[in-house]
Amino acid sequence: MGRWSLFLRLVAQDLTHRPGRMALLVLAMAMGGGALFSSLVMRHVIRDSLESSIDRLGADMAVQPRATPPNLTPALLTVEPGPITISRENLDRTLSLPGLEKASPQRHFSIPSPDGHGALDWVAFDPARDFTIQPWLTESLPRPFGPGDVIVGGRRPEPVGSTLSIHGFNCTIHGKLALTGVGPFERSAFASFETTEKLAESLAATPAGQSVPLPVRGTASGVLLRLGPGLTPEKVRFALADFQDCQVITGGRLGISVRMSISGILLGAAFVSLASLAAVTLMVGVVYTGMLSERSLELGILLAIGMRPRALRRLIITEAGFATGLGGALGVLLGGLALVAFQRSLGFTLLTRGIPFAIPGLPELATYAMASITLCALVGALGAWVPAFRAGHTDPARLIRGEAA
Repeated sequence: MGRWSLFLRLVAQDLTHRPGRMALLVLAMAMGGGALFSSLVMRHVIRDSLESSIDRLGADMAVQPRATPPNLTPALLTVEPGPITISRENLDRTLSLPGLEKASPQRHFSIPSPDGHGALDWVAFDPARDFTIQPWLTESLPRPFGPGDVIVGGRRPEPVGSTLSIHGFNCTIHGKLALTGVGPFERSAFASFETTEKLAESLAATPAGQSVPLPVRGTASGVLLRLGPGLTPEKVRFALADFQDCQVITGGRLGISVRMSISGILLGAAFVSLASLAAVTLMVGVVYTGMLSERSLELGILLAIGMRPRALRRLIITEAGFATGLGGALGVLLGGLALVAFQRSLGFTLLTRGIPFAIPGLPELATYAMASITLCALVGALGAWVPAFRAGHTDPARLIRGEAA
């Protein structure tokens, strides 16, 4: 314990040896750390905001039974109403297609309306795979969507939080969708496959609901597809060409191009951040080369009185890590102030245009802050490694004479 306390005392003394130069290093790293923290948070904000808006455009492609009449606009938001389903084999092959970013199976049911007038369009979906229904939510209960919950279209009369009773089966209205202009989407009720199975079992015991087909799980009226990078509609059509009972519907290519472009921009921003960190690493190496040259007498004496070269290297690298980590912490504070100003300016402008702009919650912000501080500390340690290695392998007499390698 005494050895480590002495080591930390030496680190603290070295940090205050040249306070002016060390302050400049901390401030320089604060600028880099602030930029890194701001870029991480803004990347999160832009990704979430744009994904929410792009998801409302619907799927890139849809796979549905060949006998179901294609209707492009509804098919890319929800499956086309109809009793015909995709075979289990074709469903499994579609969901496991390489290169897909998302694949959301849905099953449509036409249930006799509880009020005795017409039928209720009921769509079973997988909340974990969904990317076309939940982005349209305008209001919902303050809890996760779960078993026994249902989401209703924008033209249905049920308010959020009320109970929807279907021939004795009760479910909670968890959320309501915005108006989309798509008929099947506006009048439908959406629930998980688990909830739909319980509904089907309940209806099977009533004369009004015995026409509801079973089983529910493992069947689908259609699958909505989101293409991943490198996957094109032509590749999907080729992969599914031997599906005798299915047809593939393709939407407009503009949405696909926009989403791919945004993904490329965000990836490019990440590479720019990494390149900036590499440049800062070189800067720290240059700064520490000059600082260690000025401290050659001190370093030579430490080696002469018995400090091992490994311990000297560890001392210098730890000192650099502390200094740049402190700069990273200061940068997080500066970046936080910049984000507040950004939210009150550009963020407000985006909100007035219907584009969501929300700063991540405290857990995400804490994660990004720790990542920024850690990366800044690592940059300092890596930048000081070469000067520390050279100092540790230089003869103490040469260091004392000021002849640093």
